[in-house]
Amino acid sequence: MRLFLLPALLAGLIPSLAMAASEPMVSYTVQADDTLWQLSGQWFRRPASWPEVARLNHLANPNRLTPGQTLKLPLRLLKPENVPATLSLVEGQVLLDGQPAVAGTPVRAGQKVQAEANSSAVVRLGDGSRASLPPDSTLELAQHQRYQLRAAQPADDGNSLYAATLRLLRGTLEVLATKVQRAKPLEVTTPTAVIGVRGTRYRVHADATQPRTQTEVLEGRVWAQTQAQPPAQAELAAGQGAVLRNGSPVQPRPLAPAPDLSTVPARFERPLLRFTVPDTGAPLRVQIAADGDFLRIVRDVTVPAGTEARIAGLDDGAWFLRARQVAEDGLEGLDATHPFQLKARPEPPPSTTPRPAARLSVGTVALAWLRNPDAARYHVQLARDNGFTQIMAQQDTLTDTGLTLALDTPGRYHWRLASERADGDRGPWGDAQSFELRPLPEPPSVLTGEDGQIHLSWSARPDERQEVQLARDAQFGSLVTSAELQGGEWTLPALPVPGTYYFRYRYVDDQGFVSPWTAPLGVDVPVDWHMLLLGVPLLLTL
Repeated sequence: MRLFLLPALLAGLIPSLAMAASEPMVSYTVQADDTLWQLSGQWFRRPASWPEVARLNHLANPNRLTPGQTLKLPLRLLKPENVPATLSLVEGQVLLDGQPAVAGTPVRAGQKVQAEANSSAVVRLGDGSRASLPPDSTLELAQHQRYQLRAAQPADDGNSLYAATLRLLRGTLEVLATKVQRAKPLEVTTPTAVIGVRGTRYRVHADATQPRTQTEVLEGRVWAQTQAQPPAQAELAAGQGAVLRNGSPVQPRPLAPAPDLSTVPARFERPLLRFTVPDTGAPLRVQIAADGDFLRIVRDVTVPAGTEARIAGLDDGAWFLRARQVAEDGLEGLDATHPFQLKARPEPPPSTTPRPAARLSVGTVALAWLRNPDAARYHVQLARDNGFTQIMAQQDTLTDTGLTLALDTPGRYHWRLASERADGDRGPWGDAQSFELRPLPEPPSVLTGEDGQIHLSWSARPDERQEVQLARDAQFGSLVTSAELQGGEWTLPALPVPGTYYFRYRYVDDQGFVSPWTAPLGVDVPVDWHMLLLGVPLLLTL
């Protein structure tokens, strides 16, 4: 008889044990004064389920529980409560079911959270997990239930278990799942995949126009499966990702390494951020956030491979940059982060005079700029080098929009401007402008040759052409002749009328710079007695 009953008993126990081993279970630590009947009445869907719990836990006396004893409770027997999650952070324009939302707003099952462009949001779940929505992403809270095991205690005292499902409708979802016991694994679903975890950090991407889902695991492990029947599934470890498509196997692969951000400046001084990173051959997803955890993301752009990143519209202050490679199939790699400061305001005023790279004559040089409405004072620096180590002039209390300097040394000069508010807040130096001072024309030398001709010469550069004028008056109102020369030498033409003539010249360089005229030089043209003597015989015959 015993031999007959033992197989029968085993046959009855094996299905129960197999079911208990495969179905979700909740562990509960018995407290003082707990009874199985009391627990059943508080937590079970049907209080009469307590005998099954007693059998499952091999309780010899269901009416006697020992404090500290651990009970295994099938999740299917427990009574859940629908509770809201919390919209814990709002940055920019965030909508809850299409209406503007603020931080602290409850998010109930079936509601949608939408982060618009340059905006982000964080949904905090009851177990402390958080779901971060970067710009241009939409999330639906599909399920958020609590299994409260101590009704008299606060909901977050550790005696409550949660079951949550997040449905990603568009964009990206970044999940930080706390390492706590849950009623069931936290799930993220898309139209093509289900991603489940118990404690990890990972990303999920969904595109309504593409029948695929991407996931990347940053910490811990996740399991992923497609929505197709039968589903394809795989387990992914930290540093792995996969692209999930219905009808295709799930193939985990290593994530691309983090890009090198060491060349990105630690301080930017222009409203438009411009930077490049070493080319990896892949596009980069670049994000800017107000916090190092990247919950308050305000910019999210994809930069083509090998091109310059440009980000505008940020306020002055401390920011955080994050970048990662994007593979051809959309899978995103490991993150590189970089903190930086932006100090671009008050902006330097735009310069007006002299124009960039202008050529001027030595002497008085006028610097001018437009007024900045935010500025009460202006700073000006003038240097002989573009690194501004050889400062020639500096003014720090200018209230006008111009400055005149006397500069007598030829060469290249560099100058820059900065603005200062009335409260003393000084902005960065603007981009340096340069100009070149050219020397004044040198006075010519006069030489009379043996033939009586008058030769004028002066120093001239090969890249200049010379313009010369000869007149009967010092005001050059009565011009006798003019010419354009390639060198610094000119022979006066034969002049029929003797007397004093006036000469001047100026040079024009290959950039179109025209120097001032030299001071008038008086040149005496004597009487040509040789020509007069030739006429004496004619006079004697008269």
